[in-house]
Amino acid sequence: MAHSKRNTSLPHFTSYERDLLKSSWGTKRGVIGRDSFLPFGSCRLCLHPAREPVVACATNGDLFCRECAISDLLAQRQEIKRLEKERDEAKKRLAEEEERALDEARTRELREFELVSMGLDAAAKKNNGSSQSQNDDSSKKRKADTTEALAAFKAREVEVDGKRKKVFELDDKEMARIAREEQERLKNELKKEKESNKSALPSFWVPSLTPTTDPNEIAANKTIKLTPICPASTDSNRHSYSLKSLVEVHFTEEKASDGSPTRVCPSCKKTLTNGLKAMLTKPCGHVICQPCVNKFMTPHGAPDPHASKEEQEQTAALHGRVLCYVCETDVTPSTDSNKDSGSASGKKKKKDKEGIRPGLVEVSSEGTGFAGRGGNVATKSGVAFQC
Repeated sequence: MAHSKRNTSLPHFTSYERDLLKSSWGTKRGVIGRDSFLPFGSCRLCLHPAREPVVACATNGDLFCRECAISDLLAQRQEIKRLEKERDEAKKRLAEEEERALDEARTRELREFELVSMGLDAAAKKNNGSSQSQNDDSSKKRKADTTEALAAFKAREVEVDGKRKKVFELDDKEMARIAREEQERLKNELKKEKESNKSALPSFWVPSLTPTTDPNEIAANKTIKLTPICPASTDSNRHSYSLKSLVEVHFTEEKASDGSPTRVCPSCKKTLTNGLKAMLTKPCGHVICQPCVNKFMTPHGAPDPHASKEEQEQTAALHGRVLCYVCETDVTPSTDSNKDSGSASGKKKKKDKEGIRPGLVEVSSEGTGFAGRGGNVATKSGVAFQC
């Protein structure tokens, strides 16, 4: 009797299985068309042309509407507060459980001490014949610890009048160390006892024996992002942003032939698109194309030899400085100096770090659809199983 082959009976993939792997499983990549790219100057949150006033991420040049950015910051702040509160409550519950376990261990130790003092320890050992091996192990460990402590105590000797005498030191640190070791010993004994009471092969379908993880421990150890993350950041380039780091952007607009406003470079009057790199000046917020920045905003280290002496003296302070082409604001990147010291300099550095630093940043754009400009390949990671 003939039987048909199953898909899993072959040691290799068939052509149909390879096509299925590419279409449904594994990491999939696709080329994004030009129509899927956002136009230049679009908000990364609402995907519409950014409305005035426009703000940008001062470190990566990501454009947002002011309303969208503030709404996103408020939402992330609320989520951060909720996660912090949840983590604090989980840590509190873990501390309460640990304190409860320590109280239980102390109560048990006191009860065993009372039984030993009344001479009932032998009877308890006879009744608990199954746990005899565990008691032997714990007693051996206690004897070993006692021997080590005694040897360490005997090692502490001083010489007085030619005779060596033992020194007994019991300060606060020693008492804290002994109490801490005792607590650890009690917790370990209680933990071992609970593990020994569990079945070797538990019936996992029974609710009381179902293997579970402690949700409090998971929540307490969860890492929380303490700063809002920029919505335009990727997995490879995750960066934070805040309300203080938002720069108000001032585009130069002109009316096109159809009457609609278009954003152009204030120098060459070219329309700013995804194919033309645009630079943002901080903190004034003017947008100029990259060729004009290289041509008109390059710092000069020497005075103009064709200028008069008076003009050279007037422009001497501007040598090596970068000025905005529109408003002539100094946008020279600040260099960190380690000359200042003290609390005042530390507060100033912290304020400069949180605020807007002068400089130039490229306004981000999604590209033109060609391989040489922008990322036009979308990747979706997946798992491919092979038996």
